[in-house]
Formats: sequence, C-alpha cells, structure tokens
Amino acid sequence: MDREEFETYLNANSRAVALFRSRALSHQHSQNRKRAASKQWNEAVINSAVNRMVEQFIDNVYEKLRTSIKESKLHPYDSWVNFIETYEVMDSLEDSIAEMEFDAN
Repeated sequence: MDREEFETYLNANSRAVALFRSRALSHQHSQNRKRAASKQWNEAVINSAVNRMVEQFIDNVYEKLRTSIKESKLHPYDSWVNFIETYEVMDSLEDSIAEMEFDAN
C-alpha cells in the first residue's frame, strides 16, 4: 500500500484524520489567541498550518506501519488491511488521538 492508498483507506475506515484535524485546529486557534493582535494569523494561514500538521500525522502513521508490515508481493494492499484489522490499528489510533496533547510552542 502506498502513502496515497493508505490515506484513502484511513479516511474511509476511521475517524482518525477528522479527529486529528479537529484537535489540530483547536490547538492552532489557541496558539493564535496567544499572539499579539498585530501578529495573529488569518483563517487561511491557520488552515494551512492545520493541513501541514495533518499531512505530517498521516506520514508518521504510514511510516510506522510500513516498518511493521510484511507485504505480500502478490497482494500488498491485502497485507496492510489484514495487519490493520488484526491489530485493531484504527481503534488504537483514534484512542491515541483522543489522549493526545500538543506542545505549547
């Protein structure tokens, strides 16, 4: 499974990306409120920062899974799905996001 297929699978079978996006947006708004009025970001800049955070999150999850999954040469996609389902990766990921805290930087 390549990165794009993984993102599609993740969005279709889990709320992880939506949950992460919501948490990241709250974090960015919180950070923005701490900035001086003249330095505050507009919504477009905040959304761009959130999009970068989401992309990095997906990349990190993909890379961690990629190192753990032994892909079948004939059915690489199925290898990923079997691993994800067997180890309940989506449920664990959603639980982790619910407990996640962002740095105050």
